[in-house]
Amino acid sequence: MMYLEQIGAYWDSRAEGYSLTIHEQFETSVDEYFRDLLRSSAPVGKSLSCLDAGCGPGFFSILLAQEGHTVTAVDCSEEMLTRARDNFSEMGVEVSTLRGDVQNLPFQNESFDYIVSRNLVWNLEHPENAYREWIRLLRPGGRLLVADGNHYLHYYDEEYLCAKDQDQSGDNHRCYGVDPTPINEIARDLPLSRVRRPHWDIEQFLSLGVCRINFEVSRKFFTDSASNEKKSVVSDFVLCAEKPPAGQPLAGEEEQRRIDEHWSAASGNYSRIIHDELDSFRVDAWMKRILANAPRKDALDVLDAGCGPAFFSIVLSRNGHRVTGLDSSGDMLKHAAANAATCNVHPLFVKGDCHALPFADNSFDLVVSRNVTHALRDHRKAYSEWFRVLRPKGVLLIFDANWHLLQIDQELLEEFIRREEECLRRYGSTFSGEGKRESEEYRKKAPHRLGNSIRPEWDVPILKQAGFTGISFEKNIIDGLWDGKEKLLYGATPMFMISASKPA
Repeated sequence: MMYLEQIGAYWDSRAEGYSLTIHEQFETSVDEYFRDLLRSSAPVGKSLSCLDAGCGPGFFSILLAQEGHTVTAVDCSEEMLTRARDNFSEMGVEVSTLRGDVQNLPFQNESFDYIVSRNLVWNLEHPENAYREWIRLLRPGGRLLVADGNHYLHYYDEEYLCAKDQDQSGDNHRCYGVDPTPINEIARDLPLSRVRRPHWDIEQFLSLGVCRINFEVSRKFFTDSASNEKKSVVSDFVLCAEKPPAGQPLAGEEEQRRIDEHWSAASGNYSRIIHDELDSFRVDAWMKRILANAPRKDALDVLDAGCGPAFFSIVLSRNGHRVTGLDSSGDMLKHAAANAATCNVHPLFVKGDCHALPFADNSFDLVVSRNVTHALRDHRKAYSEWFRVLRPKGVLLIFDANWHLLQIDQELLEEFIRREEECLRRYGSTFSGEGKRESEEYRKKAPHRLGNSIRPEWDVPILKQAGFTGISFEKNIIDGLWDGKEKLLYGATPMFMISASKPA
C-alpha cells in the first residue's frame, strides 16, 4: 500500500486527541445515538462475534462490549490501539486487539456476525477491497455497519466546495495541536475523495451480493452563488448491509434477465421522452398530483420503484425530497444518472429488483412507480416488498395503464392502430422513436401474464393481502398530466392511479 505507513503514522499523532474526543462523546448525546444505532442495526442474537474495523481509540468496541458481545478491534495505528486498550481497561470491558490492514485481514471466512466501522473508509487506498474482505468475513445473515462521510469531496466537487465555504459550524474534527496537512494532502489522492457517497458504497455492496441495505444521510445546506438556489449535499451517512443466507438464488432470474434486456434496449428512447417532459407543464402537474396524495412532511424519504430515466426522481429531488431511484436495467440507470446530473440534482440510484428490494424495513415515507407495475413478474411479491420498506403511515402511489390488454384484445388493438394513424397524420410521429409503430410491437407479443384483468380493480385484493389499507383509485387521471398527442394516441388505455397506505 503506497500510503498505509504514512496514514498509520499520522493517526499515531492524532491518537491522544481522538481518545479525549470519545471520552467527551461518552458524556453527550453522541453516545446515546450510536449505542441505539449499533443495537438496532445488529443481527439477531445476544452474544455476537463483532469486528470493529479501524477501531481508533475504541468507541464502537466499547459500546458493543457493553452489550455483551465478543469484540475484536483492528487498526493500522499502534498508538490508536494503545489508547484503545487504556480505554477498554478504564471502561471495564474485554476486547481483543490486532494491528493490521482492514483491506487485507488474517481471519477465516465467515468469522463474524457483525462488522462495524466509523470514519475509516474515506481514508482507504482500496476501499473496494475492504468491502470485499468484510463481506467475506461475515457469516450468512451477518451485518455490516459503516458510518462515514464525504469529508474531502470539496477538492473535486464545486457544490461541496460551496457548501464548505458557507459552513458556519466550524471544524468538527478538532486536531488538538496536530497539523492536519499530511492527511489533507494524502486525501487528495484517495479514491473516495472524488466520488459522491453513499451512492458509491451502495453500488459496491450490491455488486458483492448483499440482500438488504438501510441508510441514513445528513445534509449540509447552502445557497448556490450563481443561481441563488437553496441546495444541499450529503455530508455524513450511515449504511447497514446484510449478507444473504447461503444458496438462495432469486426466483425468476431468467425471466427478469429478459425483462431487463427489453428495458435496456428501450432506455435511450425513454430518456428522450423524459427530457421533453422535464421542459413541459408535466413537472408541476406531477408534483401537484404526487404531493396531494403523499404523507405531509417537508422532506420525504422516497423510493422511485422502477425509476427508468429518472423523471420522478428528478422532480421530487428538485423539491427537496430525499429520493432513491431503483431499476433493474443498468442502461436505464446510466440515463437516470446523466439526466439527474444535467438537472443538477443527486438522488441515489440503485440497481435492484422490485421483487426483492435491497433496503431495510421501514426505510421510506413514500413509494412511487410510473408505468412499472404492468411489467412486474409477480405482483404479490413486489407489493409485499413495497409494503415492507414503507414506514408506518407511509404511502404507495402507483401510476399505470391497462397496456397489457393491447396484447389480447383485438378490438382495443384496432382502436389503438386507428389512433396511431391519426397521431402520425396530425403530429408526424408517435413516442416510439426511430419511426417505429408501437402497434407492430403489440402484434408480435405473446399474451400478457395479466390476461384480461381489468386494472386498477384487479390490484386491490393483492394490495390488501400485502397489508395495505386505505386503498383508493382513480381510473382516468390524464387530464392535466397528458398533452393532446398523448391523449390521442393512448386515450383508449388511460392512466390510472392507486393510493394505498401502511397502517400506523
